[in-house]
Amino acid sequence: MSKFEIRGVVEGFYGVPWSMKARKAMLRFLGEHRYNLYIYAPKDDELHRRRWREQYSEEFKKDFAELVAEGLSCGVSVVFAISPGLGVRYSSDSDIETLVAKLEDIAGTGVRSFAIFYDDIPETLVHEEDEEAFGSLAEAQAHFANTVYSILKAKVEGLSRFIVCPTQYQGRKATDYMKTLGEALDGDISIMWTGPEVCSERLSLEDSMLAEEAFQRKPLYWDNYPVNDASMVPELHVGPYEGRDSGIVEHSEGIVLNPMNQPIASKIALASAAEFLNNPTEYDVERSWVSAISEVAPGCSKEMELFCEYNLLSPIHRDHSRRIVELHHKLNRLVGEKRWAEVQELLSDEAEMIIQSAETLKEKLSEELSREVGPWLKEFSLWGRLMGKIAELISSRRLIFSADITFETIEEVRDLCGEVESILVELVRAETITAGVLFRDLSQEILIRTKGYLTLLIG
Repeated sequence: MSKFEIRGVVEGFYGVPWSMKARKAMLRFLGEHRYNLYIYAPKDDELHRRRWREQYSEEFKKDFAELVAEGLSCGVSVVFAISPGLGVRYSSDSDIETLVAKLEDIAGTGVRSFAIFYDDIPETLVHEEDEEAFGSLAEAQAHFANTVYSILKAKVEGLSRFIVCPTQYQGRKATDYMKTLGEALDGDISIMWTGPEVCSERLSLEDSMLAEEAFQRKPLYWDNYPVNDASMVPELHVGPYEGRDSGIVEHSEGIVLNPMNQPIASKIALASAAEFLNNPTEYDVERSWVSAISEVAPGCSKEMELFCEYNLLSPIHRDHSRRIVELHHKLNRLVGEKRWAEVQELLSDEAEMIIQSAETLKEKLSEELSREVGPWLKEFSLWGRLMGKIAELISSRRLIFSADITFETIEEVRDLCGEVESILVELVRAETITAGVLFRDLSQEILIRTKGYLTLLIG
């Protein structure tokens, strides 16, 4: 059985970094699932990126030493990364000395693996002295990283691993930048690669071979899943880990996944991915996902599966759940054919499943996980309520057209319309996105047409 040499997680998202408590818990989780690497690189840690020249506090280093020790006890190596690219002068001996001093200081916590990240910065040299010293950005970055690595090796006993994330970290063809960096960078330094896209839907064997040839070494995949920063903030990525060719195990150093700001919810994807990383040729997507959900949400796994199904949308799942999409299409077809009894039944059944699942999850999820997924769970519950009310509204249409309709009946239908409107308004104000959005137009149309009937009756 072949498995990936490096099986890891990079805390590399934008947004509020995890707490040290959450990191320690994550390291224990990673060890239990046979991961072996964790990279510290939260974008919004000011001292990691924007204020990279400044040293960390004694309190931070004390906490980080505990984190490193936790990692060692779990079989997980902790890598410390710095992202100097926003202000660095690659030709500056002073900047090199500053970074070496900072990393050497961090080495005092027990860290023996380091990384320099050049991601998400301008793709050209911006300082005049660098333009005069180097022929390209790749040459400048290779010089800077090589020098830091060389000095650090002499200063830090037992230096284990050194990683660089390039500025061009994704693409569908080998660029001059990639080739130059690969040629100039010390052969012992790992180079990260996200695949054909920043958040790649698929990682193919051909893609890994392209990167391997360009960089003149096997790439270390930075897999941007289940991360949900930037424009993905409204999404909760709790779908299975898939779309990765098992053959890349032979043409990469390994894979590190970039998780969400929500560490516990991230464990669904990470537990699923662990099985692929440890045995890619025999990986079963559905089985691993169901198992991961059961682990993260014990005692309510079936309800959590439905919730996750409504939160499947992500860079590696470009559409909603097939079942929900098919339900949406079927409802639209039945409405077009005016088969209202069947529409009512489908909506009632789905509403009941959602409402019951939401109530069970609110009762049984751990406090921490409930807090993380709370906004999505609220939206999930609202869609259940909306579908139920729309089913009631369809039923009320029979009353509207009955021969003995009363004023009281009209008022009941009007009140029901008001309830539906209130739920729709609440859903519009939501800051999350789930598969429930597929049913918005249908619900709104039924509401508006029902109000139209009422207008005719009231005059």
